[in-house]
Amino acid sequence: MTRRVLLPSESEVHAALAQLRASNENGAVSARDLAHRVGLANATFWRHFPEIAQVVADERRTALRSAPTSPLGSTTNNTTDRVLRKENATLRDQLELAVAHIQRLTIDNQALRDQLEAQTNIVKLPRAGSQR
Repeated sequence: MTRRVLLPSESEVHAALAQLRASNENGAVSARDLAHRVGLANATFWRHFPEIAQVVADERRTALRSAPTSPLGSTTNNTTDRVLRKENATLRDQLELAVAHIQRLTIDNQALRDQLEAQTNIVKLPRAGSQR
């Protein structure tokens, strides 16, 4: 059995929504954030305040669609992009080098195994199911 939840009034929900909008710079408030602000679980909030939750969700969707994803002329984003591209190139070079080292070690390992087998007179037996 679930415990009884004390529901906030609609005016308290609207006040919490106003506080969230004021604290959020882009205005994209989520229904989940609002639910937590008023002390409810997301599902409980949607169950008891579906109109407010839907309005908040629609506003967030609209705000996120209209927000530019990468503003042109932003030096911070350009600098960040440049740094990330450089790091990515460095990591790709390191990965290529690691692959080359692994390939070389595999070849060296096989050569050493062949030498060891030749020096210790090891005779390879055919595998089961294979015919020579």
